[in-house]
Amino acid sequence: MNIRIPVLFLFILFALPVSGAEKTRYSLDELISIGLEKNPTIHAGGEDILAKKAAYQASKRLFNPSISYEKGEAEAYDGSIVRSTEGFSLSQPIENPFSRHFRIEIQKSRWDASLFQHQFLQREVVFEIKKLFYKILLLQNHLAAAEKNGESIQETYFLIKKRAQAGEVKELEAIKLHVETLKARNQVNLLQTELVMAKDSLNKFLGNALSSEFILSGELAYKPLSLDETKIIHHTLSSHPRIKEKKIELEMGKSRLNLAKWQWIPGFELSAFSRKELDGTNRGFGISLGIPLWNQKTKAVKEAGHMVSKFISELSALEIELETQLKEDLLQFLLSEKTLSLFHEGLLQQADESTRISRLSYSQGEISLIDYLDSMRTQYMILIDYQESLFHWNLSKAALEKNIGEELR
Repeated sequence: MNIRIPVLFLFILFALPVSGAEKTRYSLDELISIGLEKNPTIHAGGEDILAKKAAYQASKRLFNPSISYEKGEAEAYDGSIVRSTEGFSLSQPIENPFSRHFRIEIQKSRWDASLFQHQFLQREVVFEIKKLFYKILLLQNHLAAAEKNGESIQETYFLIKKRAQAGEVKELEAIKLHVETLKARNQVNLLQTELVMAKDSLNKFLGNALSSEFILSGELAYKPLSLDETKIIHHTLSSHPRIKEKKIELEMGKSRLNLAKWQWIPGFELSAFSRKELDGTNRGFGISLGIPLWNQKTKAVKEAGHMVSKFISELSALEIELETQLKEDLLQFLLSEKTLSLFHEGLLQQADESTRISRLSYSQGEISLIDYLDSMRTQYMILIDYQESLFHWNLSKAALEKNIGEELR
């Protein structure tokens, strides 16, 4: 009985499912969620928003009052009376209400600008994740094609090697095919190395949040899309976070201009005091007002005015830049679609059929080794070009989605 209990316990232990098993397969949506949570740039942007919000909230508070205490001795001119004196005073600065309004508006604009900057950072991070995701898929496809190509060449090599041993073909052809198998194997090794480096780059970009041997769930998909250039440009220019951020900067510049204009009217200071003097106690209140005698803020007004003009020009330049970038991305996207349509119209099928015929013809001695190898290379390059076109189509789509701010379906 004492022996059976531990054995039964071990059986139950190993039979239970491992609930904490490390996740290894990730979809694109899962990678994006991880990136938005773990990426240090996003985290820094979030902290900047909180800092700007705190600064805005602090800007609405009144200036702190000040209190002073004085102690001394007073003596009459004839020396007949000597008394200790002391006094308290309390003062409260009161800001010009117009200056206060625009000062607070500047802090509010800084907070709003940080929100739009954070939105743009999120779009950038999502785009980088997509780019790395598609690159890994491309390398995986290249690797699969290279392995298939290498296997095909090796099969032919074994066949020709046997025929060379039987004296049916020259031994030189078997040697040439062996060299081709070594080249194919080297290509596989290069692609494997590139794939490891690309996956490492993705993991580092996500803060090393992925498991060591993660696998991507997805493919370089293609689905024809109908896009309206005018609507896309209009939507992007009206909703892009960089445009909104620049508009907020313009509003902030206007607030600074108004603040500079109103600062020539100074604030004032209220005070209350109680002083024990030589001949009694003096109590009362007072008000003080600064006089804009030496500095009437004219230079500050000119500087703020030039800054407003600068922001207007920068906004116009940014709109032109984004519109130009959108048109380039759309052209690249349409070019990728046209290229893919050529492959789907029969180029891939024709390349496969041509390779099949050339392999059969070479095995029967109807074509030379050079013709056969050329056919193999052509078929392999067509497949590689197709995968590259898929990659560029998905990358162009991701670039458009970054600027548009939504998925293209």
